Amino acid sequence: MVLTWSMLTVISYFLSEACRLTTNFFLLFALTFLLYFGTMGYGFFYFHAFPSHRISPRYYRKKKFESLGFYNTLGVEFFRKRLINSPFKKLNQRVYLKGRKAYVEVFYEETKRSETSHLIGLLIGLFFHLMFMANNAFVALSCSVFFNLVMNLYPILLQRYNRIKIRP
Repeated sequence: MVLTWSMLTVISYFLSEACRLTTNFFLLFALTFLLYFGTMGYGFFYFHAFPSHRISPRYYRKKKFESLGFYNTLGVEFFRKRLINSPFKKLNQRVYLKGRKAYVEVFYEETKRSETSHLIGLLIGLFFHLMFMANNAFVALSCSVFFNLVMNLYPILLQRYNRIKIRP
């Protein structure tokens, strides 16, 4: 586990440096994508080491402002439709409700695991935001913010949305 995270960290460092130094926008976009795909890896490998770990139950509870309408306003349903029609749907098949009543509880718990995994990636991504800002790499920062939104924040919102659909 430590070796895996160490390798991810070294790869992330080199990707972030390449992002900071490149002047080719398309290369920057591709490198930033890889960088944020790696941030999701931290959460993925975390749950291989600690499969039943969750944040405090209070974190997962529905907040007063949360509703299906709130999430639809943020575009979460639009994001969900794009995600389930993309190759990314193959990454974690456990977060798709399979229609069996017995699976609902498993699915509910899997939304928490997925949300926590993306939260780890989101927090690591914020570190890259700070690093790009400190180096005045504002184009890299823009790509970084975009991919952190798409690959971490929106999946977090989607899992919260899914739980509200199951237990309003």
